[in-house]
Amino acid sequence: MPAYPASPTTVYRPQVGQLVADLANHGRQGIYMDTLGGRAYLRPNGGGCEWDTDPDRLEPVLDAPDLAPVVQRNAPRCAADVRLPEVPPLPVAPNSGPEPTA
Repeated sequence: MPAYPASPTTVYRPQVGQLVADLANHGRQGIYMDTLGGRAYLRPNGGGCEWDTDPDRLEPVLDAPDLAPVVQRNAPRCAADVRLPEVPPLPVAPNSGPEPTA
């Protein structure tokens, strides 16, 4: 019987913006930002400080929550709709310079 070489293992490489689990950090979940210098950079799903990890220890989050659909769109605003508070005029300082000549 011929000897077959070991089948290669495929390493998971996420897409930028994908939610992943960081197995090197106890399964902490984060958004994949990029890989640079042999380190993968992740950011918390709700925002926050980015952290780096081993890119070979990432797994996809299969039950990732979907984004909430947009239910109602805000009406666009125009400059005529913006109301600024009334501000009293600034006091005018008396002219302390020379009188203009005519």
